[in-house]
Amino acid sequence: MNLSTSNSKFFRRLAILLIFILALFVFDRGAYFLITRLESAFYGAENFQSKFDEFAEGKTFSTLILGTSRTYEAIHPLYFRTILNENAYKEAQFGKNPKYNYHFYRFFKTHAGVPEFVIYGMDYFIFNSRSNKRWLARLGKLHETFTPFSSLSLLLENKQEIEEFIEAVIQKWNKRFTPGHHHEVMDFMTLQKYIGSVHKPGVVVTKKPRHYWRQKYPRFPGKEGNYLRLLLSELDRDGVTTFLVLIPNHLGTFRTNYNRPDMLRDLRRLQRNFKHVHILVLDTPNVFPLQKEEFFINGGWGRTNCHMSRTGAREFNRLLLETLRPFYEKRARDLIARSGDTDKGRP
Repeated sequence: MNLSTSNSKFFRRLAILLIFILALFVFDRGAYFLITRLESAFYGAENFQSKFDEFAEGKTFSTLILGTSRTYEAIHPLYFRTILNENAYKEAQFGKNPKYNYHFYRFFKTHAGVPEFVIYGMDYFIFNSRSNKRWLARLGKLHETFTPFSSLSLLLENKQEIEEFIEAVIQKWNKRFTPGHHHEVMDFMTLQKYIGSVHKPGVVVTKKPRHYWRQKYPRFPGKEGNYLRLLLSELDRDGVTTFLVLIPNHLGTFRTNYNRPDMLRDLRRLQRNFKHVHILVLDTPNVFPLQKEEFFINGGWGRTNCHMSRTGAREFNRLLLETLRPFYEKRARDLIARSGDTDKGRP
């Protein structure tokens, strides 16, 4: 075998290998792009923008409430109206984590104006959670960008998200053929009137066991912490007074989530970068009666997640809004002062 024949075979094999690699690359990108389109179609946009515009027309909201299911159960617009005479809009349900809340704030200020205050309910697990895809889809942010050269394999890089999508499809398919009632997510208009769930005795673990699970704190930035930084930065630029509110847990959950000082440390490091951001620590036994079982619908010793009951939320909103009252009163005084200065300048 001469040298030219050997070189010819080598280059032929090299060409075949390169074509194979290119085919895999094109397949990987094509398959991922197709999955993202199917995913967007599956979750749908729910005509959210048009519904929101119709709802918000003629209304002004001084306050925007953000958070997950803990905020959903704990903080309610009703009390802002009855205690402070303020109109608040609430955007808090399960899966509404920093990425969603960042995009929702940008949507909100475009369609309803920049609020004067933002209340963000903080969770111990905030940096270990991803935003629910249904919520991202309603804002058209399910797949913000398609970057074909960001990784060797987009399918492998996004394996977990693809599996979650497949699981969601299977669950929806099973529901179609399974008799019985299935819980529907509360629409955003009904959400504004919601005041919490009723406590059921025996659900909260009130007796401290000899051994129980203790939950380590997932450190910043975690999965979506950078979106929280982006949100706080935009709020600060807009001059919005922002409150990061630590919502009470039952005493058992409070002790189970033992790394809470680390969470406060991370939040204070974030806060130092912004002029208009405040942290409200309202979740300690000396501030709120965490031991009262009737103030919660779940949680307790060994339970890392905990939600307030309707009764607990009523008491907590009184505490929260009395804490916030000086900020709202200062806003009112500043408005009067600015109005007076304007009047003096008139001929």
